[in-house]
Amino acid sequence: MKAKQRIRKEIEKWFITEPLFFSVWLTHKLKENPNTLNIRVGNGIVEYNPDFILSLSNKMLSEVLMAEAMRIVLKHPYLRKKENPCITYQASNITLREYLSISLDFPTASEIFHTEDLNKQYFELYYQKLIEQDQQCESNNQSKEDSLETNKEKNILEQYTDELMSGIENTQLWDRDEFQTISINDKIRIAKETDSWGNIAGNMVEMILATLIPELNYKKILRHFRASIISNRRILTRMKPSRRYGFQFMGSKYDFSTRLLFAVDVSASMTSKELQKGFSIINQIFKYGIEKVDVIQFDTQINDKVMTMKKARRKVKAHGRGGTDFNNVIEYINTNKYYDGLIIYTDGYAPCPKSPINRRTKIVWLFNDKLNYEKLKDSLVHLGKVAYVN
Repeated sequence: MKAKQRIRKEIEKWFITEPLFFSVWLTHKLKENPNTLNIRVGNGIVEYNPDFILSLSNKMLSEVLMAEAMRIVLKHPYLRKKENPCITYQASNITLREYLSISLDFPTASEIFHTEDLNKQYFELYYQKLIEQDQQCESNNQSKEDSLETNKEKNILEQYTDELMSGIENTQLWDRDEFQTISINDKIRIAKETDSWGNIAGNMVEMILATLIPELNYKKILRHFRASIISNRRILTRMKPSRRYGFQFMGSKYDFSTRLLFAVDVSASMTSKELQKGFSIINQIFKYGIEKVDVIQFDTQINDKVMTMKKARRKVKAHGRGGTDFNNVIEYINTNKYYDGLIIYTDGYAPCPKSPINRRTKIVWLFNDKLNYEKLKDSLVHLGKVAYVN
């Protein structure tokens, strides 16, 4: 039996037993590629090496196809492309192992992180934790090379589950794809409405449904924020005719003069890379029609003087690197009530501040990542809008 026929025979079984996996699989085109190492998904394609497929037993083929179908359902190939492909693949594999009852040699979260606190979590969290783990082991380059040499001796199925052997190639087609995301979400919604989950376990259903929650777009929030804080002053002028009365009466023009304050958390828990990200957001604000931005840096106090930026800057020096206290920023807008809006860029690790006396200045809390946002958003949402940087 040819490889494609073997795949189709296994997929046909899902029509009754796994209707969600069956319907999602049909949104992708099956493509034979002898040059690929084993099997990969992305860009609306399931690409496979026929020799890899033919080498598997029926049980192992079923599990491999199930894993790739679950990868599609969770939309791992259609999220924003991550920097490290090997860690991306490993994070995806850990997620699959946590939610699928399979015997494939994917690692469990407890095996990798040596704690049960991260069991049954999500792809983005595992990626972030693996990056942190990798940075701690950065000096151990030789052991990684030795590991790669050892991996070359592994059999074809072990190579498929190994991130060093297959990570780069198997995530090559992964990138944000709104069309595929919408298509997959439609299939998930149908499964929810018809309760056609098949043999999918309850905790896996919860994880799948959680992927329907749209990602927060902090740029969109900033645009809406800009629209809500933009203030204008009506000025009468004879240089412009009145729309109603022509030159008999003076016309009007509007002077847009928005005062925006951007507070950057420069405490020790914020990395240099995260601070660079924060200052790059300030540079983007000028694209939204804001002519100038006042910037303050804070940890346990407000450091240095207020810096007024009228154009994007390549470099900004950070001062501080102590603890974090939001009350100093809140007190600042209580004293300086002329600001239309305040954006606080932070990791959120500080006690919740007192509510501002100044109710005029609208606030956005902008977290440095999704993980901190999920942990700490509820404590700050009563003080303003809350978002995170992707």
